[in-house]
Order: sequence, then C-alpha cells, then structure tokens
Amino acid sequence: MNQVNHLYIHIPFCKHICWYCDFKRSLSDDKTKSEYIDLLIKELNDKYKNHKFKTIYVGGGTPNCLNHDLYRLLNKLSNHLQDDYEFTIECNPEFITDKQIKEFVNCKVNRISLGVQSTNDNILKQIGRKHTIKDVENAINIIKNNISNFSIDLIYGFNEQTIEDIQKDFEFINKYKIPHVSFYSLEIKDNSIYGKMNYHINEVDIEDKLKFIERKFSELGYIRYEVSNWCKDLSLTSKHNLAYWNSADWIGMGYGAFGFQNLDYYNVSGSSLNWNVEHHKLTEEELYQQVFIMGLRTIYGLDLNNELHNKAYQYYKNKLDKKQISIKNNHIVAKNLNTIDNILIDLI
Repeated sequence: MNQVNHLYIHIPFCKHICWYCDFKRSLSDDKTKSEYIDLLIKELNDKYKNHKFKTIYVGGGTPNCLNHDLYRLLNKLSNHLQDDYEFTIECNPEFITDKQIKEFVNCKVNRISLGVQSTNDNILKQIGRKHTIKDVENAINIIKNNISNFSIDLIYGFNEQTIEDIQKDFEFINKYKIPHVSFYSLEIKDNSIYGKMNYHINEVDIEDKLKFIERKFSELGYIRYEVSNWCKDLSLTSKHNLAYWNSADWIGMGYGAFGFQNLDYYNVSGSSLNWNVEHHKLTEEELYQQVFIMGLRTIYGLDLNNELHNKAYQYYKNKLDKKQISIKNNHIVAKNLNTIDNILIDLI
C-alpha cells in the first residue's frame, strides 16, 4: 500500500454521555470493550503488520476508561511508530492515575489531550461532565510529572457561562503553564442531548467571548495557529491534526472513525462489533472546497508547492476575495482566521 503516515483509532466507549456530544459512543460492558480491542488488533495485524506511522491519535469516546484492554492496544501500536513520532491519546481527568500515565509512557505515548471543557464545577455539572476541577488539577500534576507535551480542551458558548468563568479558565491555564489549548465554540448537534432539548446559543454572546479569549491568549503569549487551537511554541502544535487540515491521507480505524485516502473520504459505521466502511467519493468541486475549508483554518494556509493544494487554488482563484487572503512564501493564508466562513461563501 502507499505510505500513509497518519492513523486515527476511535474508541467509542464512555461511562456517561455529555450533553453537547454527538460523536459515536456507547455505554457497553467489559466483554464488548475487550472484543472491540481484539478487533482493532486483528485489523492492525491483517492490514498494517509492517506499517509505521508518523502520528497516531487514539480518540473517542473516552479511551482511558478502558485500562487493561487499552494497554493491550497501545502496546501493539507502539510497534507501528516511525522514529520521529507523535502518539496522542484522549483522556478524561477523572480516570487518570499515576499508574495509568506510566503505562502510557511505557507504550511510547508522548502526548495527552485532556478533556477539561471548563474549570467551573457548576458548569461541568450542567453539561453532564462527571469530573471536578480537583480531578483536573490532580490529572495535570500527574501528566506533567510524566509527559511534557499535553493539551487541554475547553469550550465556550454555554449560555450559563460568563466572561468571569472564562477568566478563571485563563487563570488556570496560566497557573499550570498549559503548553497547548484547544478552545472550541459550542456547536449544537441534532443527535446531542442539547440538540434534543432545542438548546439555543446566543450568537452575540459567542462573539464577545471569542474576542475576550483571543485577547487573553495574546496577553499570555500563546500563538493561535488554527481557528480553535493555541500553543506556547509552534513546536507544540498537534502534528496529527495538522495532517487533517493539510488534507494529508490518514487511516481511520474502529467504529465511528473517519479516514481519507487517495482522495476518498470514508467512515466506519455499523456497530461496535460489526463495522462497515462507507465510502464518499467526492466530486472535483467538493474535494477542492474541502481542501480550502481545512487549509485556511491554519496560519500555514494552502501550500502552492503541494499538488492538491495548488489544484484547489487554481480551481477557485477567480472567486477568491483578494481582500481576505494573502500569498506569503507561496502559501495562501486567510488574513483573519475569524472570517474564513466569509471566504468559503465565495466558493459556493
């Protein structure tokens, strides 16, 4: 097979369901979880026995609620890494122990993505999270003692959330010297609990909160390298997610995963123990639109030395608003990451 440098593995299991989440997830028994890991290991052996990846990302769901079965998978994945690798696993704070993180390190995991979402216990309860800020503090102390490269996820846009709450988030970020932060705008999906409740977001409130977030990150010396991602240094970017935004090929494995290979998007549907791969062959226009949507999300933009990026640019260059983009070092970049939606409207 062609060398694909990036692997995403989806672990769809959770102990509970958060109100904003619409990812593929289930509340399954231990036997099902163990059999699911068996299927992943079998697929690795059958299809990718000698394959080495530059980045591996284990997401969910809540991967670190599995413990022993998860270690089996991570140990297997540790044999599929290139020399200069990034190996990330998503974690929930309440399940992290020193023993667990040490097991991750033994399996060559070198990056943790921690689902914090808020540093306010009342908001955490309101959105269906089971951890507390004390759990988060404990988890981060354990992580920092074992792994230097980690990220936290936060969300803004809840109607119950105030600017003062977000200020507390930044006090936390500064106190613990968090190297990388993903700060996402709340989106209401139909299949989420919020979606079924017809929860409505105050859009003006969202804009005010984003302006505040941008200012606070700037004051703390963080670099915004993608619409929702900030880091202390560009060496700390998520290499795996950059592959998505650059429209590189990646393999998606496990129920709920997505992949992109040879200009073909696919998702893994079915059920946790019976997977079906559904292919979505894009038209030329759909493909190039997707390349623009992803590429303009980052400060790196579209690389005109990249054949796919260049084709997308040639396809759309007469439609682009030159006031909203610029060409720097042979890269097409958005002048303002907050207005990329306006650029994309011009492409439709």
